[in-house]
Amino acid sequence: MRFTKNKVSAIILILVSALTLSCKDSTKLDADKYFSNAALKSERETFFTKTINQTILKNLSLTLNDSTESNYQEAFWAMELIQFKNDFTDSVIANCFINLSDRSLEFQRAFLEIIYSLYQNQFTAEIKSISESTANPKLFAMCLSYLKNSNNDLKLMLSNYLNKYPDMTEDPIIVMLKIDINMHSFSIPPLLDLFKSDYQNKIVVFSIQRSNRDYPGLVVIKKPDGKFLLDESGEIFNVSQLARAITDLPGYITNGNTPQGIFSIQSIDSSKNIFIGPTPNLQIVLPFEVNPEKYFHNNTSDSLWNMSQYRNLLPDSWENYFPIYESYYAGKAGRNEIIAHGTTINPEYYKNKSYYPFTPSLGCLTTREIWSNKNGRLIESDQIKFMNAFNNAGSGKGFFIVVNIDDQQSVVTLAELKSFIKVAEKN
Repeated sequence: MRFTKNKVSAIILILVSALTLSCKDSTKLDADKYFSNAALKSERETFFTKTINQTILKNLSLTLNDSTESNYQEAFWAMELIQFKNDFTDSVIANCFINLSDRSLEFQRAFLEIIYSLYQNQFTAEIKSISESTANPKLFAMCLSYLKNSNNDLKLMLSNYLNKYPDMTEDPIIVMLKIDINMHSFSIPPLLDLFKSDYQNKIVVFSIQRSNRDYPGLVVIKKPDGKFLLDESGEIFNVSQLARAITDLPGYITNGNTPQGIFSIQSIDSSKNIFIGPTPNLQIVLPFEVNPEKYFHNNTSDSLWNMSQYRNLLPDSWENYFPIYESYYAGKAGRNEIIAHGTTINPEYYKNKSYYPFTPSLGCLTTREIWSNKNGRLIESDQIKFMNAFNNAGSGKGFFIVVNIDDQQSVVTLAELKSFIKVAEKN
């Protein structure tokens, strides 16, 4: 058989196309391949029962002293996870206020966390008293966050605190607390400017959220070439993502919601944590969590962090919008290990919540994953969709931006963002 030049070219094209498709298929993640023992019905039932009887009730039956503080803290975390409380736990929690100042700072922090998580508005007087006696900026901020729906003058309370402890004025938690208290005075800059900025021509994942994190936000991906990633149907790729912590504390507090602001994308990894599950996750870091060179993916000579480095990533219209610096101050305050991952937590713990069937975390960003309780196999995974899309978008080194756009009591939809994205691509 004689091959003409055109036929040879056609054959080469077919072979190259086949090889390309083969390479893509080999790297594409398949949800069917993932299994989690923790998703099995028997495992979930056993875990739930043991958590109540052993982790919560047994630990809280112990006399509280220095040697049992860790038992109580374990119980507090378990109560948050499965949203459990009853008359017995209510009584124990109330008794913990007695001589609370004699307990370790770590115990006090964990205790205020469970109060904030499960006992909103029930201990206003007690929390106000703690706010007036503590010198610790994190405990103070947790108290004022708890009192945000009370009739207390939070600005005056903060002013009194800083008069007593003027050296705390520049503490990162206090800086963000001040911004938080005055949030109503900040107007969000144009979302269009955030979308069209070049971010050093690196990949950017945008997680667009509500200020009320009870409602899932939406992820879209901007490729290094400035175009937003499309899905197989030609629509702008998007998946819903929850940025809510189980505590619902502010993002600059340990175990609080995912902070607003810029994170640095570092790598893709997998976890052995039974609550995160085996699907690949996106490793992101806060400022201060790594050095500037690693964070900005460049050869900067700066070995120490300063705000101008972070500010230079922002479009001009966003440089003075202080809420977007929450990730900067959260990192400066010591927050770390915030990633974007799937979940094997039983969503039924949260069946009465507005974010169901999403499951909250301890500050990470979570996508919806549905597992079979019969065979432990992954049935449906937005995390797999997200990671496949991220892999298709180009270079893996870039930035992850979390921003609250408003306080609507609803999930974020693509329809709200689409016009801004289309205009941004034209610029």
